Amino acid sequence: MERQGRVLIVDDERFNITVLVNLLRPYYETLVAKSGEQALRSVHSATPPDLILLDIQMPEMDGYEVCRQLKANAATRAIPIIFVTAMNDVGDEVKGFELGAVDYIAKPISPPVVYARVRAHLEIVMARNQIQSLNGDLSQALVEQKMAYEALHQARIELAETQAMAVMTKAFEKFVPKQFLECLAKEGLEHIKAGTVELSTITVMFTDIRSFTKLSEQMSPHDIFALLNNYIGRMQKPIERNNGFIDKFIGDAIMALFDGSMQEQATHAVQAAIGMQQELQLFNRERAAAGLDPVITGIGLHIGEVMMGTLGNDNRMDSTVIGDAANLAARLEGLTKYYQCPIIISDELFALLEPGHFLCRPLDRVVVKGRSRAVLVYEVFNTDPEPQRARKLASLDSYRAGLELFYGRRWQESLQAFQHCLEQDGDDVMSRMYAERSSLLMAEPPAADWNGIFEMQSK
Repeated sequence: MERQGRVLIVDDERFNITVLVNLLRPYYETLVAKSGEQALRSVHSATPPDLILLDIQMPEMDGYEVCRQLKANAATRAIPIIFVTAMNDVGDEVKGFELGAVDYIAKPISPPVVYARVRAHLEIVMARNQIQSLNGDLSQALVEQKMAYEALHQARIELAETQAMAVMTKAFEKFVPKQFLECLAKEGLEHIKAGTVELSTITVMFTDIRSFTKLSEQMSPHDIFALLNNYIGRMQKPIERNNGFIDKFIGDAIMALFDGSMQEQATHAVQAAIGMQQELQLFNRERAAAGLDPVITGIGLHIGEVMMGTLGNDNRMDSTVIGDAANLAARLEGLTKYYQCPIIISDELFALLEPGHFLCRPLDRVVVKGRSRAVLVYEVFNTDPEPQRARKLASLDSYRAGLELFYGRRWQESLQAFQHCLEQDGDDVMSRMYAERSSLLMAEPPAADWNGIFEMQSK
């Protein structure tokens, strides 16, 4: 089959180049450039392309600069440019069109959409070239010009149809995170199906409003939704600012995920949790000024393997995350009520954090409900109000020494250490709890196999 047109694919990712070349090569001659500089050389060669598929995010010279230089040169100004990029914010699209691009395709790509748009724009190019070549013979040109305009009209109809599909994809992303689509709809949104699963190591965040039923029992349904939408909107910003994304809203609860390298996602998740508590403090100051009760939340964080996939059938499906990591994150959020602190993280997550980067202290060795293995849990107290935060920091060495003595079965000494902590901070819930435990164990020493693990009987 004769190939109709020459397409230059510009991208620094081998996977993206392979996908586009395999899609277009049966129909068009394909050229490849792996950088902006290489793309400019290819365009100025003896056989310039008829169409350019251009990535935006590339090192040294990004797609915007490549487009600007091509449109500034009369010899290359007419070559149509389609941006193919994961940067799908409205502002990014507007900037691309202002620079002279003719279209914009969002990643993950849909093969039918890419093929239809390339074909439509190339047919426009061919029609334009054909019209220009007809100037020599006016009588024959009138007939062929009519055919060219009909082809141009049909191409524009097909282009409008693919643009409608793009609008539908953007609307779908409001209900399913685009990170899920990148994993589960690699061949395009129209090919997504129930049962698609991918195993990932990811950081899971659960956060919930404490005593929400009591908070909302005097509110109208309209006021409840207004409160939740305001609260969720504020919590979403720190999550997205720290490279996380919201998996789902569960009433007043939020489940969010953080990917990337293990150290990066752990750091981003804790930074997001701190940002959420800071945002909540601002929110509560506004509520207090209006005479309203404060909103109190707990946040649980854990890192581990989960299955990201789709559940349902051809008529109804949903994206979800399943695995012990997700369950444990939810249980850690529940522990924030018992230990009376806003942020609790697992020992696996704590081990990935840069030492001293966050204010953390160990809380307890605990077996949460539904699990048989104990987990060491930590609190993050960066957002504790002053002077409570300063008192915790000042007594941190005594607190850690008390824990070591406690688990070493030296309860008389651990009691003294925690009493010293209470002298500095009489409101410290954990120091008081360990002082009481030490006193009880001194009075009634446990069996020789005692390991200090506390088993939760409720969620």
